[in-house]
Amino acid sequence: MLSSSSLDSQGLMSVLHSVTDAIIVTDGEGIITYVNPAAEKLFSREGDGAEASALGQRLRPGAINPELGNQLTQAITDQAPTPLVFELELSEGNSFSVSLAPRRGAGLSPEGWVIVLHDVSHLQKSAQWKREAFRATAHDMRNLLNMFSGAVSLLRNSIRRPTPAQKEYVTMLKSGAENLTMLIEQLANLERIEADADLKLSKLGLIKIAEHVLEEFGPLAQEKGITLELESAPTDEQVLGDETWLRRVAASLVSNAIKCTPEGERVLVRYREADNQAIMEISDAGPGIPASAQPHLFEGLRRVRGAPGSGLGLVVVRTIIERHAGRVWVSSEEGKGSTFGFSVPLSK
Repeated sequence: MLSSSSLDSQGLMSVLHSVTDAIIVTDGEGIITYVNPAAEKLFSREGDGAEASALGQRLRPGAINPELGNQLTQAITDQAPTPLVFELELSEGNSFSVSLAPRRGAGLSPEGWVIVLHDVSHLQKSAQWKREAFRATAHDMRNLLNMFSGAVSLLRNSIRRPTPAQKEYVTMLKSGAENLTMLIEQLANLERIEADADLKLSKLGLIKIAEHVLEEFGPLAQEKGITLELESAPTDEQVLGDETWLRRVAASLVSNAIKCTPEGERVLVRYREADNQAIMEISDAGPGIPASAQPHLFEGLRRVRGAPGSGLGLVVVRTIIERHAGRVWVSSEEGKGSTFGFSVPLSK
């Protein structure tokens, strides 16, 4: 491995001139002291020529790109001790991942700043292609499932006196179609929220969302012989959130709890506030989750307590709550049920 002393000044300059990432170096005041050829070429292409010709002179990054200049100004003001990473779109379809790092010297304050721009346009285009391909596929799959469900209904109605085996087969077909539909919807929700879909933020009461979800799932709980309860103190506190997405979170957790709770038992939804957070917890009387599985429940395709499904619902839950600057958790003991919870900041 080469040590830092293995490269002399000329060798270091040769390396900086050879890399394809655009590199800009400034002094402590934000004046540009060095640009590599990749940066010269990039901003010559993006600018009008006059700005690019000034690179390497006593010029601030804001003169070649306002957003870049604003980020550097903020870093200088804050004396940011760690690198800042952000995305910069120089033109339509031309995106860069930018690292803005302090250049340390003998003193506490940075002696300057190093800005590295890495082209991620191809990644953006690939992600966009995948999103469009998924949406088209999901649309076609929904249509096929609708046809399949219709055929199953016709089959069930055409059998006047079905045998127990026929009833079982039709039920299996119907259940399979419903599970596939649910999986497609969960994938669609995950794709939308991970694609940075704009949240429609407004001030709302999380307790009101809990009440609506309990009203929605009350008939299902009653059908299964399960008691569905809400435990909360009166409150007027609100959160800043997207009502549609937060209702999906609460509905997903309550639905999971009902699915795995035996007849005659209780699902309890608790709402409380602490440390400037609105907190909702859903407790069931299911079989519980092994301790080894709990840290991974929100990570990916993992089934929950043997209930139907792929575990995608919990990934959607985590992603939505993280988009609201909140967190999720689970507490469970095998044979004693589980509690899934989430919190989001109260609105000031």
